[in-house]
Amino acid sequence: MPWTTGTVGTAAGLPGAIEAQIDPAWQPWLDLLDVALEEAGDAWDSVVTLRDERPDGAPMLHGAYARIDTSRARRLMRRLGDVSGVRAGGVVDPSAVIRAAISRDDRALEEMAERSDASIDAFAAVAQVAAMPLLMAAALTLDSRAASVWQRGYCPVCGAWPSLAELRGIERERRLRCGCCGADWPLPLLHCAFCDELDHGKLGALQPEGEEQLHRIETCETCHGYLKSATTFGALSIRTLVLLDLTTIPLDLVAQDRGYARPARPGWAPAIETPS
Repeated sequence: MPWTTGTVGTAAGLPGAIEAQIDPAWQPWLDLLDVALEEAGDAWDSVVTLRDERPDGAPMLHGAYARIDTSRARRLMRRLGDVSGVRAGGVVDPSAVIRAAISRDDRALEEMAERSDASIDAFAAVAQVAAMPLLMAAALTLDSRAASVWQRGYCPVCGAWPSLAELRGIERERRLRCGCCGADWPLPLLHCAFCDELDHGKLGALQPEGEEQLHRIETCETCHGYLKSATTFGALSIRTLVLLDLTTIPLDLVAQDRGYARPARPGWAPAIETPS
């Protein structure tokens, strides 16, 4: 049964005027994102060789071999360093940074952050963005038929949990969206993305007063997880997806205040190989 959250402030409307509502504190993150989007392109399309056989439930990138152009990766890290102040390109192998970010290897990221004389949070953020061109290229190869039969809450490409759900089009089809690679896959409305709960009596929603048709927070009483959802006309670009995630942070705060949380670990941390 849905609950109305009268205390939630206006988060954001439908995509269009989102950028004007961004908290200036998030601008450095958007600047990093823009660098990654500028660096993304055809040069990353043939970087990854996928494994034909993977364990049951493994995302597409698990076991993949990535031939990362060192000079391109180093340029990307240098540009990200110029924006963030985290200058790791001359201290650590940029291919290793990308591999650790994709595999969610916290220990490796901590070691590289220490060598780069950077905080782990700042380094991890830069590493995540550095991995995006490769991840987005991989997501473009996701077959629509494979996506349609993927009935798991985590991303079929990289194993990350969805950033949010889109209730798309006139039919309001529920599509989960990955903020790491941009992948797009369906999951029925009454299906918890995090614990696979299907009992409608344990699945609810928090709805911002006055924005019931635009945004809501999907909740699960079994795992106490939550997922933001937004009504959209069509599939959002990854940049708009990230912007929408940022502008709806008030919804995260309401969910957390009511005892709900996002999983601390990804749904699946894919192991990838890169040249030594």
